[in-house]
Amino acid sequence: MRYLLTSLVLVIAGTANAANGPDGVPIEENFQSCNNLDCGAAVVSKFHTDKHALTGTTVFGETFYTEDGGSNFVRTMFAPKKIRMVYNPANGQVFKPMVDYIPTKEGIKLTPGSAIKRAPRGYSQEITDSDRKNYGVRVATGFQDFQYAITYDKTKIFAPKAIGNLGGFRRAVGSVPLSITFFGDSITAGANATSIYAAPNQPGYTGLVMAYLNNRYPSMFESRNNAVGGWSSINAVSAVEYRVNDKKSDLVVLAFGMNDGGVFAPDEYKKNMQTVITAIRAKQPRVPILLVSPLRANPLTFTQRRSNVTGYLPVLKQLAKQNPSVAIADMTSAWDMMMSRKNYLDVSGNGLNHPNDFGHRILAEVVLSAMLGPNY
Repeated sequence: MRYLLTSLVLVIAGTANAANGPDGVPIEENFQSCNNLDCGAAVVSKFHTDKHALTGTTVFGETFYTEDGGSNFVRTMFAPKKIRMVYNPANGQVFKPMVDYIPTKEGIKLTPGSAIKRAPRGYSQEITDSDRKNYGVRVATGFQDFQYAITYDKTKIFAPKAIGNLGGFRRAVGSVPLSITFFGDSITAGANATSIYAAPNQPGYTGLVMAYLNNRYPSMFESRNNAVGGWSSINAVSAVEYRVNDKKSDLVVLAFGMNDGGVFAPDEYKKNMQTVITAIRAKQPRVPILLVSPLRANPLTFTQRRSNVTGYLPVLKQLAKQNPSVAIADMTSAWDMMMSRKNYLDVSGNGLNHPNDFGHRILAEVVLSAMLGPNY
């Protein structure tokens, strides 16, 4: 089934040394705490996790992709008030205004002699027979080699939506030690964040979320990540007992939907997610549950139906109303806002279904807003 094939590059840094679960996939049985700067302050400082790209006044390191034969104009997620810097996030090379690019009201324009190296003409269309058969688009981490970053000031904001509530979780934050279990697909596992395989070595969104919490509330959080690449909500149904219910948590984050999009209609997706929630509540009656709505795959792929993903958000809202202490981090709306001004390859890590570093940072912001409130 196709939903088992949509995880192309899987980075599960947190489970690298973990034992396999009954499904044969690595599992983190125990929670991990943070006791050094590498999982807290260093990550926050390097990747601006404490800055709000959506609701703040500055966007740090928003990425764009460029290819020979493509447009010289690059649109940013928000109209820029001032371009602070354009640079290569992999090696730190800073490009020169009026030499390599010209600021515009919508973003920047690349100059004819720009030092910003473009992908070869037709690079995005060089599809292998296997990719054409299975996905309909080129799938490659190489897109990131031609993604560059813009830091800019802005005036407009987009407030991430959080629906429902997490019971007493927010009141407990900073007062008592808390344990968080993440359970989702390859995106939650960290796929195609540069993490351990390429500079600048940014964690996926779960690592960014925990770095922020560890930095702001030292020694007050522990977490584990039991996400599995390629999984959908039906896999979650079969594995929830040993990937979530084997240990008591103070918050469970469920993030499924990307791989469901080509398989399950919204009512089927809702049924599966309700089954998972019911199973968790049977063993952990009062644990708050945060549902992360899915982002969208490349619009040119046939592996995900746009109508399905569009329909998932309303049924997640129904679940939040029908189950106490269930909230939604609405990543779908944030992704759609971003895609209204940007191209998919600007923010994709593999060209198919995984966000790049910047996409993971937006995910982290949406999740933190739902956990802690918009002014976190």
